[in-house]
Amino acid sequence: MKPINHLAGLLLAAASCSAVAVPLLAEGFDDIRTLPANGWVLINNSAPPGSTKWFQGNPGFFPAAAGPADSYIAANFNNAAFGGEVSNWLLTPEVKLYNGESLNFSLRLLGEGALDRVEVYFSTSGAGTDVGNSFSLLTAFEADLDTGWQQRAVLVDGLTGPASGRFGFRYVVDDTSLNGNYIGIDSVSINAIPEPSTVALMCFGAMALRFRKRWCRRWLFTGGMASLTLAAHAAAPDQDGVMRFPHVQVATQPSAPAAPSGAGLMAYKDPVTGKLTSPNPEQAALLTSAMRAAAPLARQAPSQVARARHGGVRLMLDERHDRFAVARKAADGSITETCEPAPGEQK
Repeated sequence: MKPINHLAGLLLAAASCSAVAVPLLAEGFDDIRTLPANGWVLINNSAPPGSTKWFQGNPGFFPAAAGPADSYIAANFNNAAFGGEVSNWLLTPEVKLYNGESLNFSLRLLGEGALDRVEVYFSTSGAGTDVGNSFSLLTAFEADLDTGWQQRAVLVDGLTGPASGRFGFRYVVDDTSLNGNYIGIDSVSINAIPEPSTVALMCFGAMALRFRKRWCRRWLFTGGMASLTLAAHAAAPDQDGVMRFPHVQVATQPSAPAAPSGAGLMAYKDPVTGKLTSPNPEQAALLTSAMRAAAPLARQAPSQVARARHGGVRLMLDERHDRFAVARKAADGSITETCEPAPGEQK
């Protein structure tokens, strides 16, 4: 392949590089027995304890959001004894936490008349599992009907710096004699979004490694650094939302004035007394009808018409194109209105 063709292809690949989420953790719950060995922690603090904890999804209630029908983790109202309170925790492995990271997962609440609730927490206490003190509530989802599988995303925000900790899911039922049915969680992932500048450098760096000729590497490096420099010096948007760049002048084209609608203020001038008054309904209808009927095209003087650069036609109008509405009252009291040209204009 010719170097220039190779270069063009890699430039197209670089253009498609963007800040995509990089999974830090991905779990599909194909076999929940492997979770503890992979760093997950399951804690059932329900009181009094019931006959179930977290268990493999049951396709008899509903199939998984993705993968095999039972590949999700489930909990139900039997996490606590009848009349008890469910507080069943599922903690992710320890991960590095940064502002902007997202916890993504699929959630389904069966409800069917009984309220189900799932809360989402996070902790910056490393591998700690003190759910009573170390975990902070991020958001909650509840319903007393079947929600179907829904994709959820929760963002990390408010950290003063990088931290190490866990995310936590908590299934909550206040009274199992009244509420609680069945819930499922599937496709959990934790995603870090890299800085755009880092992604751009990675894209250009990966392309540079593909070139062995010095001139290609030099050309690519120069172009990449120039692009990054331009982006780095972009100013914040102004009050109109327009981005300003060095050595680039941005002009905003003024919008064209709106055409008159004919529904504005009307005044009737008595042809005898010359007094202006508000028209009565009959006079207003007459004026409106006359204005719509008397709208001839403006005459174009040959000297005023010129061909525009891009094929259009431009016309400069002056006072000779003015029109005046004249109302006349006949002896029988009827009113007529005509559109008259300006004085001195050829008819």
